[in-house]
Amino acid sequence: MKYQITRGRLLATTMIAGMATLAGFAANAQTTAPAAPAAAQNNEVEAVVVTGSLLRRTDTATPSPVTVQTSEQLKAQGITTVADAIRSLSADNSGSVPAAFGNGFAAGSTGVALRGLTVNSTLVMIDGLRNANYPLADDGQRGFVDLNSIPFNAVERIETLKDGASSLYGADAIGGVVNIIMKSNYQGMGADLSVGTSQHGGGNQYRFNGEIGHGDLDTDKYNVYLDVEYQRDQRIRIDQRGYPYNTNDLSGIPGGQNNNPGAGGSTFYGQVKPATQGTPGDISTGVAVPGSLWQPLRTCGANAPLTTSAGGTYCAQNLATFGDVQPQQERAGVYGRFTIKPSDDFQAYLSTSFMQSKTSVTGGPPGISSSTPHNLSTIVLPAVLSNGQLNPNDPFAAQGYDALIRYAFSDLATGSRYTNRMARMVGGVEGTTHDWNYKANLVIAHGWLESTSNGFVSYSNLLSAVKNGTYNFIDPSQNSQAVRTALAPALTKTSTTDLDSINFVASRDVFNLPGGPAQLGVGGEFRYEATNDPALNPVNDAQGLGNARTIGNRTVASAFAELGMPVLNNVELNLSGRYDHYSDFGGNFSPKIGIKYTPIKTVALRATFSKGFRAPSFSESGNSASQGFTNFSFTNYPAFVAAHGGSEYTKTYSLSNITAANPDLKPEKSTSFTTGVVWAPTRGFSVALDYYHIKKNNVIAQASAGTAIAAYYAGQAIPAGYVVTPDLPDPDHPTALPRILSVSSPYINADSLRTSGMDLSVQNTMYLPADIKWTSNLEATAMFDFKYTQDGVTYNYTGKEAPYALSSGAGTPKYRASWSNTLTRGPISFTGTLNYVSGIREIDESYTGDQSCLYGGDGFKCHTKDFYDFDLTGRYDINDKATVYADVLNLFDAGPMFNPANYAAVNWNPTYSQAGAVGRYFRLGVRLKY
Repeated sequence: MKYQITRGRLLATTMIAGMATLAGFAANAQTTAPAAPAAAQNNEVEAVVVTGSLLRRTDTATPSPVTVQTSEQLKAQGITTVADAIRSLSADNSGSVPAAFGNGFAAGSTGVALRGLTVNSTLVMIDGLRNANYPLADDGQRGFVDLNSIPFNAVERIETLKDGASSLYGADAIGGVVNIIMKSNYQGMGADLSVGTSQHGGGNQYRFNGEIGHGDLDTDKYNVYLDVEYQRDQRIRIDQRGYPYNTNDLSGIPGGQNNNPGAGGSTFYGQVKPATQGTPGDISTGVAVPGSLWQPLRTCGANAPLTTSAGGTYCAQNLATFGDVQPQQERAGVYGRFTIKPSDDFQAYLSTSFMQSKTSVTGGPPGISSSTPHNLSTIVLPAVLSNGQLNPNDPFAAQGYDALIRYAFSDLATGSRYTNRMARMVGGVEGTTHDWNYKANLVIAHGWLESTSNGFVSYSNLLSAVKNGTYNFIDPSQNSQAVRTALAPALTKTSTTDLDSINFVASRDVFNLPGGPAQLGVGGEFRYEATNDPALNPVNDAQGLGNARTIGNRTVASAFAELGMPVLNNVELNLSGRYDHYSDFGGNFSPKIGIKYTPIKTVALRATFSKGFRAPSFSESGNSASQGFTNFSFTNYPAFVAAHGGSEYTKTYSLSNITAANPDLKPEKSTSFTTGVVWAPTRGFSVALDYYHIKKNNVIAQASAGTAIAAYYAGQAIPAGYVVTPDLPDPDHPTALPRILSVSSPYINADSLRTSGMDLSVQNTMYLPADIKWTSNLEATAMFDFKYTQDGVTYNYTGKEAPYALSSGAGTPKYRASWSNTLTRGPISFTGTLNYVSGIREIDESYTGDQSCLYGGDGFKCHTKDFYDFDLTGRYDINDKATVYADVLNLFDAGPMFNPANYAAVNWNPTYSQAGAVGRYFRLGVRLKY
């Protein structure tokens, strides 16, 4: 505990010291800056529309906190994708989807979760307009926009509104809004070519961006722009990284467990023991001969030494290496825009984009062991095959016994491939008429994803192969490709999403107030949404495959308005509201009020209060169902372990969670408020400190599995609404209580969720001696609480690996921060970026029923370390047309969060510390512009 307090104080002290240092420099260093040229007397500040408002304003400091990331800032930090840019925000938290989670429901995608409210409560827009969701739902439940589907090089800036915004943008904008602004008036030609590699092997990156723009809207009255980009990130294998991130055997660590296969586990060398058939003729009803021990089916290999335990002998093989640290990903796309501006009062544009993202994930070997939807742990190799011959695969056939078998298939191709394509076309007009500023847009977006999964054994074909002896278990190299293909056929599907919308917005001055003219903005939107994601395993024949099906469509009609009133010269009041009507569940009204008070020129106080909502997704209320898996440990059930003699049956295993859609769901409702202060003593220095508080009611979630699990192992009645399916009995202890195979429950409107915290933003630009320009940007978020209430029980997820069943089980860190500093002198520039994520306790009371650790036994340190990652980038301008640059990411080669409970990676947390698993990374590149 002292360690945690010290770290928290250290972080706070560092931020305060940094802020004070920047303020001191800002107050005294302005005289060192070169004299700026005199501004034109008639120069006027251009009025712009800021994310979170319909109204034009010259002051971009709105009542709501907004973070802006420019393309130049992102390039200086070595960021090359929209996903990396947005997920680097300190406000991104629990439920964020990392690209490294290749075996998740939404594999091949990335998503952002502002305030930790999951990806479905953050609205992602492009130029203020919605985009189609990724065809696969996260955890089979949550729809979201895939950040990989947005071209990076065409981005001008990213504006992130860290406040509720349903009053203007509608559903999903509870945690905030990410608005990606694309280039619209680019002139010239540019190219960017780079290569990169990891110091520890794998992960080579090849990247090219090219763009061309012609015509100036103000002088030529038109602009045409074209961007093409390509990026390939190669795979990093788990066996390219060292201990403890390449094994499931952590017995060398106090309290650690060896979850590699033991006696009765599945390896390439197989394990068998003599058995009989509980139901004669049914090879799936095997019962071990009393007192028999496990033994290898074939000779152990050099990497799997013969080992003896109480349960018998086995080949000790590490199967954790058959996976990815980083999946292979290839992105290619094109973005184009044509804009005409025949007069100062009118312009029109047409933009199109096509992005393709290919992700290839390597999977572990399938096996004959406990599994779903059919349990394989009681399958036997029959002594006599269907043709009447003795079974050559059964070493006990001559004695008249069948062979109970555990086996991992070494000769089956494994892994999945996802090819996601997103096509989007947007047409729009904007201008001024009769004192009204107006804008109208038409959006047509279509996404289609082709999924192919290999290595999932067909249950029916497995039984046939075992009965007929067509598969050679002793020497799998003798199996033909036809036999392998029949045993594990490739599974394919095509999933689609659509979003078509038309919207109109207009604003104008309506009356005068002491502080200036009041502005009114009005608008309307009509859109069509659809998802068609068929099940990859429709007849439940493929073993161990998480299954999801989502089908649905609906229309949404909306009307909204905003009134901005400068009540006094130093007081601004903003009112807004929106009504949305959904064809599948009805209507909702979302209001918001914001106020900004500037007591002195350098200080602004601001606050907002808003209501928001999230409509049930098609996965939650449509023609849908899902089955997923989480790691389950018996740490909290020592009596169960003792009853089974600590056998293989009691090791950490994949627990199935099955959830069904509920057409009676109500929309989630939220109440949010923010309050903050902005201090800007100079033009180059500003500090913003904002408090946020969000409460959700009618939270849509699967009923907590922990309640049913605790009741089952306590011998109590299973609570209403749950279905607990026991596993087949332990073959070594058939009379002991079976473990749980699956927990089923529908989606429900849970009681509530409440979270609060504070954001700190410090920005500074100044000149130091020797004509050195220093630009500094600090963004930090502290989460005070994240409380989830269900059935009258409240769980606080803050600083814990909770909610464990969410996304990748990444947890909810209390602190996140990023501090970037750039020093520029003449043609040379260096940028250093420090990223920080606080550690988490590996507990989740809502999953285990108490505060026991999600992993490990007595003595295990149930807390992940804090993660620090420092990136250093530099560039040199050879001339005004050519720049060379070099990046060293994770300069100090920091390791990832050691997190054995996480089920998205082998003993580390990829959501917050993937850079640590990749290790020190080098990139060289060149930029050309004309």
